[in-house]
Amino acid sequence: MPILKSFLKDGEAESYRNVQVKFPEGRKAFHLGGKAIMTIYQSDDGEEGGEGWVEKEKVVLSDYETKEEMHALMVEKGFQLKTPEEIEAMQQQMKDEEDHSSSDDESSSSDDSGDEL
Repeated sequence: MPILKSFLKDGEAESYRNVQVKFPEGRKAFHLGGKAIMTIYQSDDGEEGGEGWVEKEKVVLSDYETKEEMHALMVEKGFQLKTPEEIEAMQQQMKDEEDHSSSDDESSSSDDSGDEL
C-alpha cells in the first residue's frame, strides 16, 4: 500500500492528462472498504470536452502492486502522459499549495497567551 499511496499523493497519477486525485473522507471511505478506487468518467456525449460527465468504469487500484503496473494501467485506460513542462508546472503548483497550507497552519497555531493589550 505504501507504493500506491506514493503514486497517488506524490502526483504520479496526476502526471496524466485529465486525471484528478480525490480522497474520500469519513463514512464514504469506510463504505469503500478503505480501498483505493479509480473512477473513470467520459463525457456524456462521447466527445472530449463535453458538457457533462458519466461514470464509465471503476478500477480497484490496490490490486496493483508496483508503480510500473499502475503506469501501465493508466496507459491501458487511454490516459496520456503530460509533457515535462506540464508536469513541472503541476509540481510547482502542488509545492505552492503545500507552502500556502503550511503557512496557514503556522498562523492559526500562533502563541495565544490570552493577554489583552
